[in-house]
Amino acid sequence: MQLINSPPVEKLNTIELAMQKERLLRYMPAAGSSKSDAFKLYSWNCALGEAFYISLHFSEIVCRNAINRRLIQRLGDRWFENPTFKSILAERFKNELDGAIRDETARHGAGFTVHHIVSAMTFAFWQHLLTKRFERQLWSGGIQKAFPHAPNSVTRENLYLLVESVRRWRNRIAHHQAVFDKGPMKKHQEALRLIMWACLDTGDWIASVSKVPVAISLRPA
Repeated sequence: MQLINSPPVEKLNTIELAMQKERLLRYMPAAGSSKSDAFKLYSWNCALGEAFYISLHFSEIVCRNAINRRLIQRLGDRWFENPTFKSILAERFKNELDGAIRDETARHGAGFTVHHIVSAMTFAFWQHLLTKRFERQLWSGGIQKAFPHAPNSVTRENLYLLVESVRRWRNRIAHHQAVFDKGPMKKHQEALRLIMWACLDTGDWIASVSKVPVAISLRPA
């Protein structure tokens, strides 16, 4: 893995204009006000975002599947039709769920299953299911029912905050924001922790293949 080359010096101004000047300004303090070095940091930030794809991908997939299994345990494999469950949902997420049911039923017909719903819902929906309003319905026995490798001291609130941090980090990267100075290694460890709480084998595997540590080591001098 290596960083992309910075633009030729004679083309920095035109490329900066195409990017928007304010975007590059975010990197200037760390670059000592050198436009050339700011471009290097920007390229590094892009590399970090690319490297995070695997750990963030699996943290969301594994998390939502773990919560889905808990829903099935408690409410059956048609949990998304359960009236009590739906009455607890915040209006925003009830609308999201109803839309997913409608769209996925139309798309898959008789082949429609709960797994189509799982893949259609946003990460924010799954985080919502970790709020206090679902304490009795889903988490009265502890979050270890769905995340068996989480320490016994870990509460629903702890899990909620971890998912919040991972989700917000994913959104920063998806929206091409600066992450290079926001503790990327800590965020990588949080993504791995979320995976490992659900499945140690998956977490160990992702830790072994992730390019995040290598990307972090490529910080321009």
